[in-house]
Amino acid sequence: MGLCWVVLETVRSPGNLGTLIRTSEAVGGAGFILIGGRVDPFAPDVIRASMSAILCQKFVRTNLSELRRFLHHHRCPCIGASPDGNIDLHQFNYPGSTLIFLGEERQGLTQQQRELCQDLVRIPMVGTADSLNLAVAGSLLMYEVYRARISRS
Repeated sequence: MGLCWVVLETVRSPGNLGTLIRTSEAVGGAGFILIGGRVDPFAPDVIRASMSAILCQKFVRTNLSELRRFLHHHRCPCIGASPDGNIDLHQFNYPGSTLIFLGEERQGLTQQQRELCQDLVRIPMVGTADSLNLAVAGSLLMYEVYRARISRS
């Protein structure tokens, strides 16, 4: 299944999506599961921001019910990122193959999206900011999955 898949339903900034694609390629991520039709990985601004990493990633388009069936049938762990997560991303025991569900930049994960996740991890912050940029948060999570994999090797 690969190191990890990133699950997205909405991304407002093409630059954020391009950055996530670059990070996924950098850590050996498998690709992206896109829910619905609101995310276009082949938009010119996304391609430009990905710096050609888009050529090394897979993209799957589905809907929430199909994803729910897939997760149940294949027993795939889906980890969500949320400021109210129950464990810090550095302390979480990431499974061998992981799906990382990232919410929309402003609203975060919806209730339906949260219900698909077995766990919610949070990124610890000591300043006054209540959240990070989507590309930064997603990149930190992908690197944690990568770090967990190499520490097991």
